[in-house]
Amino acid sequence: MKRVYFSLVLLCLCFVNIGYSYTVDEVFQNFKTAYGKCSNFSADFEETTLYKTRKSLSRGRFTFGKPNLLNMEYVSPKDLNKVVKTIVLDGEFVWSYTPLLNEVNKQKLPNQQRQEILPGTGASLEDLSSNWNMKLVPDEAANKKGIYQIHLTPKQNLLNRSANQNNKGDDIQRNQEGGGVKEILEIWVNKSEWFPVQFGYVTVYEDGSRRNVVMKLSNIVRDKKLPNDVFKFVIPKDAEIIDLSEN
Repeated sequence: MKRVYFSLVLLCLCFVNIGYSYTVDEVFQNFKTAYGKCSNFSADFEETTLYKTRKSLSRGRFTFGKPNLLNMEYVSPKDLNKVVKTIVLDGEFVWSYTPLLNEVNKQKLPNQQRQEILPGTGASLEDLSSNWNMKLVPDEAANKKGIYQIHLTPKQNLLNRSANQNNKGDDIQRNQEGGGVKEILEIWVNKSEWFPVQFGYVTVYEDGSRRNVVMKLSNIVRDKKLPNDVFKFVIPKDAEIIDLSEN
C-alpha cells in the first residue's frame, strides 16, 4: 500500500512540473526583458471598439520605434490598400491626418522622453510595476497556447500625480471614493518570444458605462531596417491644419 501511495505522489509531482504556471511577476519580467531589447517593431492590427451597444472594427498597420515614435495607418474595410487615416508621432508632435477631409490635427507630445509600451497607452515600460497593479487573468485555453494576459490598474500614486498634473485635485477624492473615470490596461504576451500579441484599453466612466478597445496584432516584425523618413509627417498640399497644442 505504501508503494502505491509513494508512486501516486511521484506521479502528481510530475504533473505539477509539466503543468507549471507562471506568476504575474515572471510573465512581466520576461516580457520586459524581451521588449527592452527591441528598438522597433511593425505589425498589422485589428482594432475592436465596444461602447455601450455600439461596436466598431478597424484595421491597419503600424510601425513603432522607441521611445515614442509611431507611424500608424487605418485602412478602408473594403480596400486594404486605401488609407483612411494616418497618425504619426515624430518625437515632438502628434500628427493625425484624414484624407477625406484633407484635415491635419497637430498636438505637442506632453512628455517627449517617455518610453511608452505603445504610444497612446499612457503606460511607461520603465515604471509599469511601480505605478500599476498587475495580475494574471486565468484563461485555460489561451494559457495552453502559451499566451498570458496581464491586467493592470493604476495605483493611487499614479492617480494622484495625474490629477495634480491636470490641475483637478477633486479627481483624487473621487478616485479614492470609487468614483471618477477609471483606466484599465491589458497586455497579452506570447511566451514563445515573450512579446505582446494584443493590447486592451478599458475606460470606465462615472455613469458605469465602459469603453473597451482591443488591438490584436499579427505579422509582427521586430528590429527591421526602417526608412529614415518613416516617422516624419509631411503635410499634404492645401490641407487644413488644426493646432490643438494651443488649446
